[in-house]
Amino acid sequence: MRLFNGTRSFVELIDYKGKQAILKQLRPGKPDTLVKEAKILKSLDRYVPKLYESGPGYIIMEYIDGISLKQALARDPKRAIRLALEACYYLDRMGVYHKELGRYHHLLYGPRLEWVRVIDFERSVLRPDARNVLQFAGFYLRDYDLAEALTLYKRNKKAGFAAILEVVGV
Repeated sequence: MRLFNGTRSFVELIDYKGKQAILKQLRPGKPDTLVKEAKILKSLDRYVPKLYESGPGYIIMEYIDGISLKQALARDPKRAIRLALEACYYLDRMGVYHKELGRYHHLLYGPRLEWVRVIDFERSVLRPDARNVLQFAGFYLRDYDLAEALTLYKRNKKAGFAAILEVVGV
């Protein structure tokens, strides 16, 4: 069943060895960004869907049945923000810059906000100065006075992350 027609790929829900999975297939004539997405998913062991299989022009990964960031913020804003920041901090430490975390649909949560997953790494880049925490703060934490904490984060991720959590109160 087709779930989404993206700019670079088609996303379908399939049965994969007896369980629901996502098949992401490259659109004809588009550059194969799925090779990079598979490499990134293989390199991460938390906060992302499990990669089951990949090949030229396709990847098969875990289906994440969750709620959007927007829904999570409506249910429990502090918990949703805390989980998102933890995932962003992990990606930063792993050197993966997502670049699209300003969209509500790239973060999926468990129904009781027991977990968060980041999805869709097609446009992501590997770089030692990944800025996911800064990106998330810029989009969703504008109501907080985070200037000092964000400056600290740029110099010292661990101390800056603790300062961000303290200012936000999560």
